[in-house]
Amino acid sequence: MDEDIQAFGTTLGRHALNRNWSGVHQMLAPWLQSRFSAEDIRTFFEDAYREILRGNGIQELHYPEYPEPELGGNAFTNATELRKPISFRQGKIRPIPPELTDENFRYWLSVQLQCSDEQMAQLGCDFLADIWMAVVTTPDGLRVGYWNQDPYGVAE
Repeated sequence: MDEDIQAFGTTLGRHALNRNWSGVHQMLAPWLQSRFSAEDIRTFFEDAYREILRGNGIQELHYPEYPEPELGGNAFTNATELRKPISFRQGKIRPIPPELTDENFRYWLSVQLQCSDEQMAQLGCDFLADIWMAVVTTPDGLRVGYWNQDPYGVAE
């Protein structure tokens, strides 16, 4: 992973961990900024936390406490690949915005927000969100051109 992608993902993850939803909003590409408000972004992340927690039988909302995001992903995926039907998901197609192109696509990035050791013991899980995003180059620098709570999902 290139240093600029790593710095971008770390900054976005830290904004989310600090519940700086406006900061996350500023890191979205213009086509997503017009679609999502800071409140929508809060809901997006909290829904990811709730899904993991419910899977462990926990109904109340918890926020990830580990202070740094874990980054992953790959440089081999591009916009064309993301638009292909997913065979092992009954041919589902991700809703990739038309503004996301192979030309502006930089990296398929995973930003995982992890639990503290205490949370792992209490909640029985090691992370509360694993957000996958297409990082794109825009005139304003790197931005999120598409994101999802599941690398193979269709919900945004």
